This record gives sequence, C-alpha cells and structure tokens, in this order.
Amino acid sequence: MPAPASSPDLNPIENVWATLKDYLKRQVKPRTKAKLVHGITEFWTNLTTEDCAKYIDHIHRVLPHVVLNDGGPSGF
Repeated sequence: MPAPASSPDLNPIENVWATLKDYLKRQVKPRTKAKLVHGITEFWTNLTTEDCAKYIDHIHRVLPHVVLNDGGPSGF
C-alpha cells in the first residue's frame, strides 16, 4: 500500500515554524530564555489571518512539485 506524501511542504505549520525561526534569528536575537519567550509571544501575537491564509495557499503552489517528486520535498 503506498504511503501518503511525506513532504513538509504539505503542512502549513512547517512554514510558520521556519518564519518564526527566521524572525527570532534576524530580529529578536535572544540571549536569554526570557527574551526568547518574549520573541515567540510577540511573533504569535502579530501573526494575522492573512499570514495564515498565505501559508495555506502556498500548498497550491507546491503541490504539483510534490507530485512530480513522488511525495517528496518540493524544494521551495
């Protein structure tokens, strides 16, 4: 029986995590646990429904590439 596609590109939360990590690395640059927690809280507080829709709509862009890669990562 074939397994479902295992590409992280089909899971919108993976792109959210990547954006969060980039935000922490480039803007917050936490050196303490308190600053890390504050940065994460700030990111989630500022995440809009439009941002979420963008992550979900991204699936339509990558899905053809995932299919071409037999369920593997799209390279995006």
